[in-house]
Amino acid sequence: MSENNNSNHTNHTNDGDRDSHSRDLTPPKIFSPPTDGEQVECDGRFYYLGRLIGQGHFGAVYECTDEWGNALVAKVLLPQSRSYEEVRKIWLGELTSLLNLRHPNITYVYDAFEYRDTFYLVIERCVANLAAWPTVRGDSWLPYVARDVLQGLDFIHARGYVHKDLHPGNVLVKWTGDSAAAASDAPVLSFKIGDLGISDLESDLSTTMADWMFPPEHLDPNRFGSIGQTTDIYHVGLLLLNLLLPSPRFFTNEDIVSALPSRIARALPSPYGLPLAAALIPRVIERTATARDFWRAIRRAPSLV
Repeated sequence: MSENNNSNHTNHTNDGDRDSHSRDLTPPKIFSPPTDGEQVECDGRFYYLGRLIGQGHFGAVYECTDEWGNALVAKVLLPQSRSYEEVRKIWLGELTSLLNLRHPNITYVYDAFEYRDTFYLVIERCVANLAAWPTVRGDSWLPYVARDVLQGLDFIHARGYVHKDLHPGNVLVKWTGDSAAAASDAPVLSFKIGDLGISDLESDLSTTMADWMFPPEHLDPNRFGSIGQTTDIYHVGLLLLNLLLPSPRFFTNEDIVSALPSRIARALPSPYGLPLAAALIPRVIERTATARDFWRAIRRAPSLV
């Protein structure tokens, strides 16, 4: 009797183990980046992928068109040793930001989907980023760049978000004019805020940003204050300052905490120097408070075009 009981118990355990193993045989998720010329499909919509045109920590960007011939880009999220669930969470976060932040001065999301265990965001295509557009420099261009970027930023802040990653590589340039506009004094370029991948609600801020992007409040919060919407003001100040310098300048941590960017802006012969200097003050409480205040200061400058 004892042997039969043990035998029955053993058989039952083996059956349970087999059931458990069968449940664990789910195929692993395998990241599959697109290839040049590949066609991807989502719910009957087809997109045609082109060459790789950019890559950052969070994603790779490919040329893309749809069946209607629209010029787009496809952003593919890179695993970077993260699990499928972690990548999916990042993708959903960026998608949520893009859907909540639809504005003419923010890149527009056309579609989002998962294809072959790989997450895609399909976004409008711009001609280049500001870092790759060297002719957009100086006093004549600064108010146009400032108006578009600060208008988009004002919209982001009004919805409770902080971008935290505003720099020339994340400001996109797009043709907006036609031949008639080009023949007039109207600008034929517009500037759009892109890459909302690390944007956070102000109530849930992390400090994911490149070392050279660290504002004073990240380096010494006890002395300068907390990261928040004025962090974006500081970053726009750096971006616009570089439009007025002979070549781009990257400041060290020591430069940042010693207020060197603000002092350089204040010493510029440009009428926009003082508004930039106020946006680059290290102490958050003394810095230009809002995107709208920043724009008003620039608009009051005497040589606004």
